[in-house]
Amino acid sequence: MPIVTERKLELEFSEDWKIIQYDQQANPKTGEAASFYRRIIERGGVQQVRGVDIVCRLPDVPAKLQFIEVKDDRKRTIGTGDRHAELFISVLQKTVGTLAGLVLAERLGEASLHTQACLSQNPPIEVVLFLVEPALAPITSAENGLSRLVKKERVAALDQRLTAKLDEWGIVFALYNLSNRPPRDWQVRDLA
Repeated sequence: MPIVTERKLELEFSEDWKIIQYDQQANPKTGEAASFYRRIIERGGVQQVRGVDIVCRLPDVPAKLQFIEVKDDRKRTIGTGDRHAELFISVLQKTVGTLAGLVLAERLGEASLHTQACLSQNPPIEVVLFLVEPALAPITSAENGLSRLVKKERVAALDQRLTAKLDEWGIVFALYNLSNRPPRDWQVRDLA
């Protein structure tokens, strides 16, 4: 079973899925090379192009792709601004950057992405945001209850906005977390 560790989460995929850590850094300890995205696009001087964490080719015929972005915000310090608005922009940028990278990889015949770089076949694409947020404080007052409700509404709004925007591009979107798990084809284990 292909297994990918992203932050404090371990994602395990069905054996017949073709998985690549699209934004993988080089690991000098293991000798593992950086991904195509890191070696060719990012190192090549292209700025402000971002890529998703994982690109999967599902065993379906014709080809079907899934882009997975993992955000584990449990240790994130609360800053100013709306995190969900930031995530909306980030997911869109990473989707576009990954699409551009896969077009380039297919054009160059990049061996490391030979199964995922198939955009000339016009495969269906699903973008998945796996979002883990800090635990909500127990409801001890009306203020805590309101805060909890606002946070849930923001997550729902993020889901709706990304679903609508990616649908304009002909791409399906799904938002998952540790309690709303993805389909049985891949599982997530919390390592925290």
